[in-house]
Amino acid sequence: MSKQSSLVLITGASGYVGSHVAQYALASGYSVRLVVRKAKLEKVRDFYPKDDDKIDIVTIEDVASGDFTEILKGVDALIHVASPLSGREEPAGMMRSAVDGTLNVVRQAAAAGVKRIVVTASLAALKSPGTDFYKGEVINANDWNDATAEQVLDGSHASNIFWIYGAVKTLAEQQLWKFADEHPEIDVTTISPPMIYGPILPETKIADKEALFTYSTIGKAFYKNMLPEDGSSTKLKPVQDAFPLTVDVRDVAKAHVLALTAPPTSQVGRKRMLVAGEPFLWKDAVEHLLAVRPELRERLPDPSEARKLGTSTMDVTRTREVLGLDSYIDWRKTVEDSVDSLLSIEQSW
Repeated sequence: MSKQSSLVLITGASGYVGSHVAQYALASGYSVRLVVRKAKLEKVRDFYPKDDDKIDIVTIEDVASGDFTEILKGVDALIHVASPLSGREEPAGMMRSAVDGTLNVVRQAAAAGVKRIVVTASLAALKSPGTDFYKGEVINANDWNDATAEQVLDGSHASNIFWIYGAVKTLAEQQLWKFADEHPEIDVTTISPPMIYGPILPETKIADKEALFTYSTIGKAFYKNMLPEDGSSTKLKPVQDAFPLTVDVRDVAKAHVLALTAPPTSQVGRKRMLVAGEPFLWKDAVEHLLAVRPELRERLPDPSEARKLGTSTMDVTRTREVLGLDSYIDWRKTVEDSVDSLLSIEQSW
């Protein structure tokens, strides 16, 4: 694909990952068509110069059932980032959003002649949320969460939103690979990150704390644990709840865009690409910030009871070989930039 003459369609462009993907694609020389819900249209328009002919912003209300015919005209590649957030819908609705949403846009893209498709997957499709991530296991592209559609719908896990999220991401990716096997003329890549942190784009408008909590893992996990309301009177748990496997959102965006020019599946085989930086614990992050940002001492939680633990890792060898993603942003910079971004958003409240 020639970057200068290629138009890339990006779904989920108003979200945490999607907005970074759009920015990186533009910076890499692509023209982009960004798909957002109508309610997000004006906010997304504020991100970009109104006279930039490399940016087209369009709306669709339901990715799972919407008609992309007009939206796909002239498109050379698809990056499908849109995904249900855990806890925002009941299990059946989340499964529909994840599975039908992926298949609907991918099928229509293929019918429109799009040959290069990149889809955002997740560590949650590699391992169940109940996995022990502290036993030193190496997770690779052959691993799968063993959740089933029947388990999603039978109500047995309805109260566990993280299990449901992992299950629907698993089912969506499995259906995507089935589609890819049936359509070898379509080049498909999935990008599988663990917990994603890093700065929220400065132009992003987040109204309040609840909006931040529903925005992404940066709100649901990082903000709640690293910048608790009660500050230093809050103690970190001995073993943290959130996965210790992490990656910077900027590296995730880079991986998606690199996939647009990676060697085809016919040369390198199935492209299930794992992206992950060095794991870190909340304890590591707090101790680092206490050293470099001592003025935050009263805002940061107390790490004294948190245990130092070894963690599992993700094998990113194939991602380096196929995509050329050979380095990741240091977790310390991710932590610092995340805190700066979140404190800035707080000030806007």
